[in-house]
Order: sequence, then structure tokens, then C-alpha cells
Amino acid sequence: MSIIKDDKFIKENIFIGRNSEWFSNLQGKGGKDEYDYFPSNWGIPKKAPKEIREDFDKANDCGYYDFHYIVAGAFCEWFNKYRPDLEAGWVSTYDKWRMEKKGYTPENPQHCLEPEDRIDDMHFVEYQDKYDCSLWLYNYLIDNEIYADAVIVYYFNC
Repeated sequence: MSIIKDDKFIKENIFIGRNSEWFSNLQGKGGKDEYDYFPSNWGIPKKAPKEIREDFDKANDCGYYDFHYIVAGAFCEWFNKYRPDLEAGWVSTYDKWRMEKKGYTPENPQHCLEPEDRIDDMHFVEYQDKYDCSLWLYNYLIDNEIYADAVIVYYFNC
């Protein structure tokens, strides 16, 4: 993942590591509804640094895949509107206590109560999805004063 403007890098390789859940969402292949409205484009921008164009041209030979890009301003607007990093659901009293006292993040909170649930033991909670890195990217753009017309380019290699 890099940030470019015209055919020059502003920041290269800003996300080092693997997060298959987030990257699936960024590709439009994930399970979070918020990403159904993610305004990214397939491929690379017309004006891209030589290194990105070369990776794109040799994608089939070298294991590069799923090239996408999004304008930084569009990402920020989408993020502020949909907040994919926020989650909510129903958890038991015990899980609520673990969230408050031990930093527990529920894996699969219920989104609605079932008839067999004990309502006196259930709590509706809001929390940060630690696997969604969109807040990290948003903060990165703001903290580094990366402007709305910059472009975020992301693709993967094996």
C-alpha cells in the first residue's frame, strides 16, 4: 500500500504485514456491509510511479494481484460516513465484564436477541473492531497531512 500524487510517491509501503480480513474487504470480497460502498477502482491510476506500472505490467509473471486504488479524499469521506471500524451487538454480562476489565473483543456478538436468550443477562455494546485497519489508515492520512487529491494504491504479492 502506497500513497502517490501524479506519478510520484508521497509514501511507499505504508502497510507492512498481513491482514487478510481487512484486505478482503478492501477488495470487495469481504463480509462487512460497509465495504459495499467503498469507492475504490480496479487497476492503477493513469499517472502512477514507474515501479507500480512495472508491477502491474508483470503481475502474472511475478505473483502480484488485485490492484486497486482510491483517492484519499474519497476514502476519508467514506470512512467518516460508514465507520467500518465500529461494531456493536449483544453480549452476555460476563463478556461485557471481560470487555471492560480485560480488553476482550467479542468475535461474534449477536445482532439481535433470540427468544431463548435471557434478556437480564444480555447487554448491547459498541466496540472497536481490532481487525479493521481503516481507522489506522484514516489516522495515517490525517497525521501525515496527506491531502484529499493524493491516491492510495494497494495490491498484493505472494
